[in-house]
Order: sequence, then C-alpha cells, then structure tokens
Amino acid sequence: MAKSATLLVAAIDFGTTYSGYAYSLRHDYKRDPLIILTNVWTSSSATVSLKTPSAVLFKPDKSFASFGFEAEDRYIELTQTKEHKSWYYFSKFKMLLYNRRVSFGLVLVWF
Repeated sequence: MAKSATLLVAAIDFGTTYSGYAYSLRHDYKRDPLIILTNVWTSSSATVSLKTPSAVLFKPDKSFASFGFEAEDRYIELTQTKEHKSWYYFSKFKMLLYNRRVSFGLVLVWF
C-alpha cells in the first residue's frame, strides 16, 4: 500500500445562517484522532463562536471585503455613516443558490 501524502483533512460547513470549518493535521491525527482544530470567530459585540454568520461584503468595485461577523460589523458601520449604498452585502443567501446552476471555485492549498 502506498504511503499517503495527505497532510491535512478539512471540512467546511457552509450553512444558510452560519458557516464554519474544522481541520486535522496528519501528525496530530496519528497521535490522537480526536485532535480537531477549528477557528474561533469573534464580533464587535464580544460574541465568540465556532461558526460565523454566512454573510459576505463586497466593496463598491465588487472586490471581496469581508466574511462573517467582520462583514456584518463593517456593513453596520457603513450604514451608520450612510456609505453603504455603493457596497454589496449578502447574508443567508445559501438557499437562493439551491435551484440555480452555480459554479464555485475552490482553491485547496496543501502544505
């Protein structure tokens, strides 16, 4: 049997309301299969969670600005200063993609 070159296994939970991810490195898994790493997301309201809102914010030139709590917080700041009208904010959009032909680009980086 050939030796596996896999260094990392990752899981992405892209949810309607919240999204998150987890991963395990091969050397950690060999030592203890229950070592699973996740991101801890925080918001300006001191919320701490293993998931972040499924929200994305794009700049007026349609380039990516932020995702999750960061997107929500930034958009709120923009609305308070009336700068939000030229920005693009989307939240809870997963189900809008359900019956459409959409292609997602996924970039995997192997270490």
